[in-house]
Amino acid sequence: MTIPKSAVALAATTLFVASCSGGGEATITEPSTTTAPPTTIPPPTTSTTTTSTSTTSTTVPVTTTTLPAVIRQPLTGEPLDDESGIIQRPALAVKIDNHRDSRRNHTGLAVADIVFEEKVEGGLTRFAAVFHSRDADPIGPIRSGRSQDVALLSSMNRPLFAWSGGNAGVTRLIRDSFLTDLNWQRNSGSYYRGSGGAPHNLYSNSEALYRLTPDDHPGPPTTQFAYLRDGEVFAGEPATEVDLRIGDIDIEWNWNADSGRYERSQEGSRHNDSTYGGIDADNIVVLVVDYRPSQIDSRSPEAQTIGDGPVYVFSNGQVVTGRWSRELEVFATNLVDDAGQPIALSPGQTWIELAEAIPSGDEANPDVNLLFS
Repeated sequence: MTIPKSAVALAATTLFVASCSGGGEATITEPSTTTAPPTTIPPPTTSTTTTSTSTTSTTVPVTTTTLPAVIRQPLTGEPLDDESGIIQRPALAVKIDNHRDSRRNHTGLAVADIVFEEKVEGGLTRFAAVFHSRDADPIGPIRSGRSQDVALLSSMNRPLFAWSGGNAGVTRLIRDSFLTDLNWQRNSGSYYRGSGGAPHNLYSNSEALYRLTPDDHPGPPTTQFAYLRDGEVFAGEPATEVDLRIGDIDIEWNWNADSGRYERSQEGSRHNDSTYGGIDADNIVVLVVDYRPSQIDSRSPEAQTIGDGPVYVFSNGQVVTGRWSRELEVFATNLVDDAGQPIALSPGQTWIELAEAIPSGDEANPDVNLLFS
C-alpha cells in the first residue's frame, strides 16, 4: 500500500463495491458546433547564444522546438482537428443535492464533463456538475448554492449557474459575481418538480437551461487543466482503490481495468445515475483545502480554493502527488507534481474532490482522510 506519510491520515474505512444497477436507457446527445476562426501555429523559433572567452567570441546557433498547442474541448481535453470543433456555448454548472433522500434520484452526474464535490453543513456533501460537451435530460435534484461556489466556478468564463436559490446574502453574492445567475426563483419556467419529496425534487435539463443564456455571453469556457498528448500515458504509483471521507460521507473509487475508468461508490454502495447508469470518471483530483465558516452564514463551511495545498491526482489506476495553486478566482487551478512539473490528466471526465485539510503541525502538508492502494 502506498501512503504518503506526510499528507495522509489513515482512516479505518471498509471498502465495499456493489454491482452496478444502472437506471433506464437514455440517449446522450452531442450539441451542435459553430465554426470558429482557425488557429495559426507559429513555426519553431531559432535563437542564437553567444559564448565569450578572453580572446575570442563564438556565435553558436541553437534551435529550440516547441510542440504546437493541441486544440481541445475545454472541459474534457478531447483533442480536435481545429478550433471549429470547439462547442460554442458556455459551461453550465448545476448544483445537485447529495442528501440521502436525493441519491436514488441522481440524474445527469454520469455525463457531466467535470463534477466538484464540496462539503456543506450537516456533514453532507453537494455537487456542482459542469456540462459543456454533452447534454443531459433530466438533471437533478437541484438544490441551493453556497458562497464557496463563486470562487470554485469563476474560472470558466462566466458559466451559467443553475441552482434553487439561497439566503439573501448568497443570492446577492452570486448575482454580483462572475457566474451567470440562472436562479430557479427568477426562472421558474425552466425548472419543474419531479421524483422525490420537496425540497429534494427540483429538476431541469440542459436544453431548457441553455435557452436562458444571455445574448451577450462571452462563450465557451477556457481549458481548466493540462492533458496528455496522443501516445502519452498517465504514470505514477499504483492506486486501484481509493477511500476518501468528506464531511460524514464515505467515498470509494475503484479502478476498472476493463473500462479504463474509476467507478464511484458512496456509503458502501455503487453510486448510480438513475438515467445514465453507473457513475465513473477518467480522472479524480483530490484537492486538500481548508474549510472556514462562510462570512455570509457561519453555519455553512466554505472551501478555500484560492491559495495552495497538497493534491492527489488519480488516473489510469495510478496516482501522482503534488501541489495545487490558484491566485485568483478567474484563474484555473494549477497542478504540479512533487518535482514541480505540470500534471497532465487523461482526456475525459474529471471529478474534483474538495477534501478537508486536517491540522498536522505542518501547515504546508496537512493530513487528510484519504487512503489508497
